[in-house]
Amino acid sequence: MSYAATHARYLEAEVMSRPREWLVPLLYEHLLINLHRARVQIEAGQIEAKAASLEKASAIVLELACSLDHEKGGELAGRLSALYSFFVGEILDIGRTLDLERLGRLVGVVSELHEGWVQAAEQMAPRGAAPAPRA
Repeated sequence: MSYAATHARYLEAEVMSRPREWLVPLLYEHLLINLHRARVQIEAGQIEAKAASLEKASAIVLELACSLDHEKGGELAGRLSALYSFFVGEILDIGRTLDLERLGRLVGVVSELHEGWVQAAEQMAPRGAAPAPRA
């Protein structure tokens, strides 16, 4: 079995085993992983690998944007949608300019949001609690 197939199965198992409340923090974790990976690849001059990491990061941001419920989320969903559009633009520009300072600022903002989502998930479904059955 190839690495890609093994990795895909691992991710699927990770997603299916998490309570619903922890799916957004999981996406943010993988977004951060890809942004950090892109930094290392830029520093190493691995331009093709950097492009793949930033492409994955963009796909994750688009998944976050698509998951917004604008009816229930109201103003917050609108603000998150605008923020995710900004993230995609930043990722595209970083891919073009290889601007590590800009990448660092993006990682900082994403890290803060990740922490907020983790706190919210912890309040809704504390880690260590038995997961609720999925419908």
